[in-house]
Amino acid sequence: MNAEGSPGLLGQARAAWNAVGPRTAHPATGLLLAFMVLAGLVLRIQNVGYPFHYCFDEHQYAGAAHQFLIGVSDTAECCHPPLSKLLIGVGLVLFGNTPLGWRFVPLVFAIQCIVLVFLIASSLFQDRRAGWFAAAFMAADGFYIAYSRNSGPDAILACLVLWCVLAAISARGWIGVLACAVMVGVAASVKWVALLVGLPCCFAILIQRRAPWYSLVCFAVVPVVHLLIWMLGLELIGQPHGAMDVWAEIRKRREIHLGFVHHTNPIESVWYTWLVLYHPIVIKSLHAAGKLRLASSVGNPVLWVVADACIVALPVLGAASALSARWRQKWRSWFDSQTTRAVAILGVSWVSMMLLWFTQRIVTYWYHYLTPWAFALTLVGAGAARLDRRFPREVLFFVGLVLVVFIYFAPVWAELPLTRAAVNRRLVFPLWR
Repeated sequence: MNAEGSPGLLGQARAAWNAVGPRTAHPATGLLLAFMVLAGLVLRIQNVGYPFHYCFDEHQYAGAAHQFLIGVSDTAECCHPPLSKLLIGVGLVLFGNTPLGWRFVPLVFAIQCIVLVFLIASSLFQDRRAGWFAAAFMAADGFYIAYSRNSGPDAILACLVLWCVLAAISARGWIGVLACAVMVGVAASVKWVALLVGLPCCFAILIQRRAPWYSLVCFAVVPVVHLLIWMLGLELIGQPHGAMDVWAEIRKRREIHLGFVHHTNPIESVWYTWLVLYHPIVIKSLHAAGKLRLASSVGNPVLWVVADACIVALPVLGAASALSARWRQKWRSWFDSQTTRAVAILGVSWVSMMLLWFTQRIVTYWYHYLTPWAFALTLVGAGAARLDRRFPREVLFFVGLVLVVFIYFAPVWAELPLTRAAVNRRLVFPLWR
């Protein structure tokens, strides 16, 4: 205490940590989680304007964003709805047609993802500790780090889908359900696959019973929101923008999607290979001054193994508990009703965002898993938070292992300079390079 009797800076910092920190069973676990969140933010932000040229698909989205700004047809990217390009254009207005301008808005949305999984996990499991674990694991995963630093739609899409789910689990009445429906329409205006998030949103609203079931009629607003965003985009580029004009443009772009031929692009990957880190994409690569700078989208292998185990085990245990009274009793001893609902919502969210890729009707790539992966990470975070109560040392070891792998892989996620040999020691498989 100082002379006036008020707590000093150290006391204030300790009080703030107690108020917002994870309150883990082992104090060191909470510190490691906070460090991962901070380090993940630093890696996303540092030198985001480097390299000073287009990488991967940036020429499509940044190019189309520039075309929207100057009012000509978005020929640079001709497959997806306009919203991501309109949003990337905000960065061009703020910072010019520069690498920072291209990448600023995706970075902002990617940082939101860390906050959103914190809020989703904390709300679903009614445990701030679950939110901290989920946020730390997302912050420490290279898949999200790499796409945070790229001018593309995928980080924006993942963020808006998470906003949809947060709106659904927070809805307390008609206004909340309407807000969720509007968000679904907004997300679908980045990529149409986001329409699928309407399934877990409706499921969450129904299973939580905080809004009347008939409030789901609000989802009729989804196509209206989508139409309005399309009309705005077409008007900006001087194209006819009536309802039928929008419909014609949607049909044209749908045919382009379905016209892509499987197995013609070497970076294509089938959905089930995503679960084993088969073919992550290097989205930035530069050789300068004898060093390599890479942004590989390979995930944190420790988190990937645990997430896959959860994805496989939970449906099996759920089916067993549904068919067997003995296993039902075991499930109830492990999970209360609140936790069961939370796990079900996350599971339905993951499956729903995978449905299009399960069909294999269109060509699939590694980055399509970015949105479903958020729900898998949230599930792992919630599981670790639950185990932390009974097995604090084991959870501390697990978090420490995640952190060690995070530190080891960080240079090939955030374009830090390495020798070729150092890169190869991290990206050990040819398809990882």
